[in-house]
Amino acid sequence: GAAAGTRYQRRFTGDVGRRLNDLLLFVDAQRLFRWNLLLALLVMAAIRLLTGSWLLMAIGIVGLAMLPNLVLVRLARQRRQRFAGQLPDALMLVGAAIRAGASLPLALRQMSQEMAAPCGQEFELMLREQRLGVTLDDALGSLERRMGGDDLRLFTAAVRIAGDSGGNLAETLERLADSIRRKLTVEGKIRALTAQGRLQGWIMALLPPVVAAVLFVIEPQAVEPLFATWQG
Repeated sequence: GAAAGTRYQRRFTGDVGRRLNDLLLFVDAQRLFRWNLLLALLVMAAIRLLTGSWLLMAIGIVGLAMLPNLVLVRLARQRRQRFAGQLPDALMLVGAAIRAGASLPLALRQMSQEMAAPCGQEFELMLREQRLGVTLDDALGSLERRMGGDDLRLFTAAVRIAGDSGGNLAETLERLADSIRRKLTVEGKIRALTAQGRLQGWIMALLPPVVAAVLFVIEPQAVEPLFATWQG
C-alpha cells in the first residue's frame, strides 16, 4: 500500500508538474498533491455520511484523482486557443519589423514585448532559449511542442525555409497572417452556428444526474435503493 501510494504520488507530481511548466504556472506540484489528497478525504467523509455508499466513494476518489489533470488539460486548451487568436497580429508585427529593416531575432523580440500573454510569453521563452545557446530550429521545435497547431507549424516552416534558401519573409508572414485571420473568422462563424446544438447536448447529458439529485433531496427513501442495493 505504501509503495503504491508512493508510485501514485510520483506519477501525479510528474504529470502535473510537466503540465504546469508548459502553462508557465509556477505552482508546487507537491503542495497541489497534498491539497488534492485532503479534498479526497473530505469528499469521502461527506459521501459516507450522506449516502453510506462505498460505490459512490470509489467514484468520488477516481473523479478527484483525475480532476487536476482534467483542469490543466482544459487550461492548456484555452491557452492554445488564445495563442492561435493572437498569432495573426504577431505575424503582422514581425513582418512589418522585417520590412522596416530589422533582423528576424530583433523583430521577434519587439513583437514579444508588444504582444500580451500567452503569445508574448511563448516567443519570449523561445528567444531566451536561443540566448542560452539553443539553435533557432530547436527553439522553434520547442514552441511547436508547447503550443501545437497547424498555423504555428506554417510559421515555423516559413522561418526555416527563409533561413535555408532565403526569400521575402516579410511578405510571406503577412500573407500567412491574412490567411490565418480569414480561417479564424470562418471557424468563429461555425462555432456560433453550432452553439445551440452543443448547448442542447450538454442539457441532455446533465439532465439525468440533476433530476436524480433533486429526487434524492425531495424523496430520499424512494431514491435510496438506487445506491444501496445491487440491483440499483
